[in-house]
Amino acid sequence: MDFYTILIFVHVLLFAGWFGGHLGVLALLRQARSARLDPEHRGFTLRLAMRIDRIPRTGFALTPAVGLTLARSWGSPVIGPWLWAVWAVTLVWVAFVWTVPRESETRRARILRLAEGTLMVLAGAAFLAYGAYQLFLGTEITGKWLALKMALFGLVPLTMLEIGEGMHRMRPALDEISAARLPIPREIARAIDVASFASLVLYGLLIGAAFIGATKPI
Repeated sequence: MDFYTILIFVHVLLFAGWFGGHLGVLALLRQARSARLDPEHRGFTLRLAMRIDRIPRTGFALTPAVGLTLARSWGSPVIGPWLWAVWAVTLVWVAFVWTVPRESETRRARILRLAEGTLMVLAGAAFLAYGAYQLFLGTEITGKWLALKMALFGLVPLTMLEIGEGMHRMRPALDEISAARLPIPREIARAIDVASFASLVLYGLLIGAAFIGATKPI
């Protein structure tokens, strides 16, 4: 078994953890949306969803670096120092995932969330722009399917940020609904609906990217 085969296995494993993790988060969010759930269990369900969300976020952070390492075999110009730089940013990104508190409103927490969001937007924009360029104009990537997959992957951070924003908006009311037997507040219901819709869009993007990578239609 060579290094390339191991990377393919890791890439698939990350995708499975990413997809499956978000599926679990979505299921918990929809359960918390149910009017039949009492406030104490609703609060527990939402907190559990926020904790589990770190698993797919970690998979998302690692996927670009692993994917670009694999893409060297398909003509990707991101090699040498550039690839090492991607891995360095990836490690910082993973650290953000496990240290940035979504529920906190301290100044430090807001700065960290802003930094994480900026990192995601820049990474997504880079993938989208470069993938689109190589798909229509560039010649550095010979497999156009890879360029299309990169462009599609560039849209993923938008859904990830929307899910994160929905999660963040839930937190202030969790203690309130856990302390009293009240109907689910409108703000919580709206945040769950937004995060759920963003999750469904994310699934569509992931399935599309996986299909393109497996079938290489262009």
